[in-house]
Amino acid sequence: MIYIMSGYIIKILFYLKKKIKSFFLWLLTPREIILRQRDKIYGIRLSTKIQGFLLSSLIIIGGWIVYSSLFYVKFDELITLKNKKISELNDNLYVAKKDQEKLGKLEKEYATTISVFLESTENNSKTLEKTITEAGLDPNELVKRSYGDTPRGGAFIPETDEKRNELTVENKLQKLEALQNIVYSIPLVAPLDYYWVSSNYGRRKDPINGKYATHYGIDLVAQTSTIIMATAGGIVTATGKRANYGKMVEIDHGYGLKTRYGHLHKISKKKGEMVEFREEIGKLGSSGRVTGPHLHYEVLYDYKAQNPAKFINAGKNVFKMNRTEKGD
Repeated sequence: MIYIMSGYIIKILFYLKKKIKSFFLWLLTPREIILRQRDKIYGIRLSTKIQGFLLSSLIIIGGWIVYSSLFYVKFDELITLKNKKISELNDNLYVAKKDQEKLGKLEKEYATTISVFLESTENNSKTLEKTITEAGLDPNELVKRSYGDTPRGGAFIPETDEKRNELTVENKLQKLEALQNIVYSIPLVAPLDYYWVSSNYGRRKDPINGKYATHYGIDLVAQTSTIIMATAGGIVTATGKRANYGKMVEIDHGYGLKTRYGHLHKISKKKGEMVEFREEIGKLGSSGRVTGPHLHYEVLYDYKAQNPAKFINAGKNVFKMNRTEKGD
């Protein structure tokens, strides 16, 4: 079967070859073109070369026409597609530009908000630091104590500008919160509303024996049974009679701060009880070594006596209390 098919194919090829050869011989056969004009006859003889040239030119021109038609149709499609892509890119670029403008505006607003917030936080922190300093304490030391010895660790991750800003805000907020907690724990008010100071902190002449000695608190005079209040929140660490103090209450406020309230007529709290700011802890009296009814009030920091008047004066910037002071 294959041999038969091969034979037919060979015969067809030879036949086509013969026909093509006859066609080209016919085309390239020299011809004479006769032109008649009135009574004259002109003859133009076309040689084989001229006919070949004309045929080649015709083939080239025809091929060019076909190619150009196909090419320009394809080219027009490409131009249309390109213009469409450019239009889409321009639209996307416009949207991206608008989004970038919005993002820039939001970033600017965010930066302004953060700046105002940080400035406000910084101002509040400075006000609290000033109050603590006026009380005679070191705000940085107290902030350090508020953090304690908390275990820390973790992987090292290099900072970025964004992360640095976050840390700045977080650190300032943590510091402000720490200062607020510290101020709430500092005894910045007087333990009673109405009083006058009969004896200040420091060197004085003893009212009983007349000798000079150091007075480690201030004496606040008011009527007997006047309510005595805690000057800051804390836990009661001591109550009862104690030597020269008479009936007294001692409160631990944290951060190394303690207050003592002596010569009480009545004690309202027990050791170990928690007390809130301005909560009643007893009533003014004349127990112990005294010449009359008054409150002996002490402030201690790391077991060292401090001047209570400095704390009360510093607290005037923080708390607005209705009280009348007479004397120093």
